[in-house]
Amino acid sequence: MMELIQESVMSILDEAPDAGHDITHTLRVRDLCLHIADTEGGDRQVLEAAALLHDIGRPREFQDPSVDHAAISAQMAPDILTSAGFPTQKIPAVVYAIKHHRYSSGVTPDSLEARILQDADRLDISGALGAAMTFAYSGAMNRKLYHYSDPLAKRREVDGDEYALDHILSKLMLLPRFMHTTTARRLAQERSRFLQGFVEQLASEIDLGRRQPDG
Repeated sequence: MMELIQESVMSILDEAPDAGHDITHTLRVRDLCLHIADTEGGDRQVLEAAALLHDIGRPREFQDPSVDHAAISAQMAPDILTSAGFPTQKIPAVVYAIKHHRYSSGVTPDSLEARILQDADRLDISGALGAAMTFAYSGAMNRKLYHYSDPLAKRREVDGDEYALDHILSKLMLLPRFMHTTTARRLAQERSRFLQGFVEQLASEIDLGRRQPDG
């Protein structure tokens, strides 16, 4: 059953133009969901299905940024679940988790499974993977790496829609405070420490590149 769901997801995401949200992201989110559930509980069947299907609307959103991929994914999920023989009574729980997983929605879901999916999706955009995904997505969207005169936004407003580094500063670095579960919060703090070091190293290299040789 899960194999059939995964096959459907792979066929949808196979041509995904955004390397940061391809099938590898989906599978990592699934693994994180199940890892969190080992400690926090939750219906593992609902979690695995929701994680596999949570981003199937992304190709539509990439084509039309006004589209909400979470809403589209939630609309697409029931047909895939039904075709795969997923328990009918659990489909609403899967759809609910998918619909509310998006970081930018600012919604705290009611169900444990939805909160775990939010945590797992946020975890996967933190740490080293978060930095890699940010630069991959920024490249696909033709965004700049950083602001040329103020990389760390010390004298300006951050603009994550224009600069990859701004996105890290304004979103990824803040993720630990938005985790719902104790397990996810601990993992997020570990990844955030790495990300802080990465930002410091990047800033140091940018600064070194600006220095003029003596004489």
